[in-house]
Amino acid sequence: MAGTDTETVAKAYIQAVGAHDPEALEKLLDDQVRAEFAGSTSDKEAWLTALKRLMPALVRNELREVFSAADRACVVYDFVTDTSAGAVRCVELLTVVGGRITQIELLLDRAAFAPVNAELAERAKQ
Repeated sequence: MAGTDTETVAKAYIQAVGAHDPEALEKLLDDQVRAEFAGSTSDKEAWLTALKRLMPALVRNELREVFSAADRACVVYDFVTDTSAGAVRCVELLTVVGGRITQIELLLDRAAFAPVNAELAERAKQ
């Protein structure tokens, strides 16, 4: 990894997801990472599994803005899909310690994201 500062790690994480790069994700996520989304918490294995499930619909992530202070970063990006949802605006709040992400909180409009899940479910039936 080129740098270990909070903003660099945050950008690298979003780009690794968009590039479907599990090796980079493995290195960026701390073994004890806790990821929160929609009221549930995932460990590293569950989070990577969830990302892998979404990747068939993900074309790329387009970074819009990154804000950071000390060990926290806020990343705003478009999750660009090949589904009828198109691009879904997402926000992730990340904590970075020692160059690795230790905490993730994902925020998005679940209604806007629903077509992505529906399309992935339909593809799984085929």
